[in-house]
Amino acid sequence: MAKKEKVRKPKGNGLFSQFRDQLKFLKEADPKAVPLGILFGSLMFLVILTVGAFISGFTFLGIIIWAVLGIVTGYLTLLLTMTRRANSAIFKRYENEPGRVSITVGTLTRKRWKGSNQPVAVNARTKDMVFRIVGPAGVVLMAEGSSTSAKAMLEEERRKVQRLASGVTVHTFFSAQNGDGVPLGQLHKKVAKLKRTLNRAEITAVQNRLASIDSRSGLPIPKGIDPTKMKASRRIQ
Repeated sequence: MAKKEKVRKPKGNGLFSQFRDQLKFLKEADPKAVPLGILFGSLMFLVILTVGAFISGFTFLGIIIWAVLGIVTGYLTLLLTMTRRANSAIFKRYENEPGRVSITVGTLTRKRWKGSNQPVAVNARTKDMVFRIVGPAGVVLMAEGSSTSAKAMLEEERRKVQRLASGVTVHTFFSAQNGDGVPLGQLHKKVAKLKRTLNRAEITAVQNRLASIDSRSGLPIPKGIDPTKMKASRRIQ
């Protein structure tokens, strides 16, 4: 009887493997992130422990309880600090790369927003791209590329959306680092602050309706940007 071959699990797909890869990227992109995270986490632990010790009257049980609370708070502070530094490093690294808006799309479509990190419109010659997502604030179109041509493409997509989804609010953003548009690092915040106008059922209905006008057969996202790996953390949402 032939021996059963062992099924090998693909390496690099686990939670710890992903964390290790992200940590490696962070050390290269922002060497200060980990030391600062440890520093702020330690300071938070000491503050919680000191305050708790005074509140509990320096009793043994009270100190233990506050020490545990301090460890948890310090750990969360460490993660929060590293997450923010990682987000800044990712946006900084790709702020001038074609397809950079896909990173913002990837962070927004993890929860309440729906859409693809592939552009809905592409100009192969100028590499202008327009991305579209649907969420609580309605439809959001985000463009990148040459200011004049990208904005013209953005307006064309806006008209398409309004024809097919009449009455739905459409927001447009042009991403640029030269002051002519919204910097990549601020784009997520701009979208997140938009006023809610749609509920969950309406979001799904609008997204399904807009699927008929998708034209994603143009220029793909460049290999330098992989939205499935290099994307900001969901904690910024």
